[in-house]
Amino acid sequence: MAEVTVLISVYNGMPYLPEAVGSILKQTLQDFRLLIINDGSTDGTQEYLNRLSDQRMLVVHRSHSGLGAALNTGLDMCESDLLARMDSDDISLPSRLGAQLSFLNHHRDIGMVGTQIAYLGKGGQSGFSPPLPCEHHSIFHDLLRGRHALCHPTIMCRTSILRKIGGYRTSGIGEDWDMFLRMGEVSRLANLNEVFYLYRLHSGSVSVRHLAQVRMRYAHACQCAQQRAEGRREITFDEFCDEQRTRPFCKRASEIMDLYALAQYRRAVADILNSRCAPGYARLAYAALCSPRWTSQRISRAIRKRIWRIML
Repeated sequence: MAEVTVLISVYNGMPYLPEAVGSILKQTLQDFRLLIINDGSTDGTQEYLNRLSDQRMLVVHRSHSGLGAALNTGLDMCESDLLARMDSDDISLPSRLGAQLSFLNHHRDIGMVGTQIAYLGKGGQSGFSPPLPCEHHSIFHDLLRGRHALCHPTIMCRTSILRKIGGYRTSGIGEDWDMFLRMGEVSRLANLNEVFYLYRLHSGSVSVRHLAQVRMRYAHACQCAQQRAEGRREITFDEFCDEQRTRPFCKRASEIMDLYALAQYRRAVADILNSRCAPGYARLAYAALCSPRWTSQRISRAIRKRIWRIML
C-alpha cells in the first residue's frame, strides 16, 4: 500500500486538469496513489479522466455537491497513512511529495505540512512567492487572525488526525480554514520553506466579490475557534452574518479596502506574469496605497521568513 494518497477534487477542470494531473504523475516520489473525485463536471473533464490508464490512479465520478463534500468522499476512501491535496488547475513541482513525506517522517509531532507557493500566469510564467510562516506558533497565530498562513492544495497531513477531527465541515467556500484551525488545536502545523507549488491565478481568484465571500467564511471559522477555546457554543454562519451587519461602518469599510487591495495585488501579479509589466507594477503600487495595514503585514512576514531562513 502506498504511503501517500494525493486527493484531487475537480469540477469543470479543463483545460488545466491534464497539466495538474501530469505534475503529480511526474513526481520524483513514485509510491503514491492518485485519487480524483470528479464532482459532477460538465465540460469534458469526465471524458479526459476516462482516457487515463495509470495504475496508480483511481477516478470516482459523482453528482455535484461542493468541494468539502467531495473531499470527505476522498477522505473516506483513503487507505494511506498520509493524505496530500492538489487542486485541478495548479502544478506541483517534481520533488514536492518527496520533500513533504521526508519532513513528516522526521517530525512525528507535526500533523500537517504545507509548502511555499509561487503564482502561475496564463502562459505558464511563475513568480511572486507570498511569504508563509513555517513554524506552528506563527501559523496558528496568523490563522486565528484571518491571515493567510497555509495554502490548502499544498498540504500533506496524517489521515488519522484529519479523520479524528471529523474531516471537512463546510461544503463550499471556506472549508480549508475551518479544517486548518481544528487540526492546529490537536496537532502541530508547519510549512516547508521552499516553493514546491505553483498556484494559478484566474478570474475567480482576483474577484472582490469572491474574495469577500471567502473572507466571511474565514472570519466565521476564526470566531468558532475562539468560542471553542473559551468552552462556548460555536456560532452558526447565519448568526455570524447577522452580527457582522451590526458592526461599526468604519470597521466594515476598512475590511472592504483590504479586500479591494488584495484583489488589486493579485491582478497586478497576473498582469506581470502575463507580460503586462507596466500596468502590473502600477497596480501593485496602487494596491499598497489602498491598504497600508495589509502592506505592512506583508513586509513583516517577509522579514520573518528571511530570519527563519538565517536561523536554519
